[in-house]
Amino acid sequence: MIKTIEWTDEGVRMIDQRLLPVEEKYLMLRSCEEVADAINQMVVRGAPAIGVAAAMGLAIGAKQAVG
Repeated sequence: MIKTIEWTDEGVRMIDQRLLPVEEKYLMLRSCEEVADAINQMVVRGAPAIGVAAAMGLAIGAKQAVG
């Protein structure tokens, strides 16, 4: 099974769904702005996956705000 989104120590690792099924490419997103851009550019698709990506983006933003 392909993990479409996962939390790592480096940030959010997300598969670029625009390239499927031809290519399997992962992006490492390290800021809430990068996650928002990925959502807007349809890197992640489907309401549940978009919701998870948005929540992870908020978590990155909160983590960066705290330090």
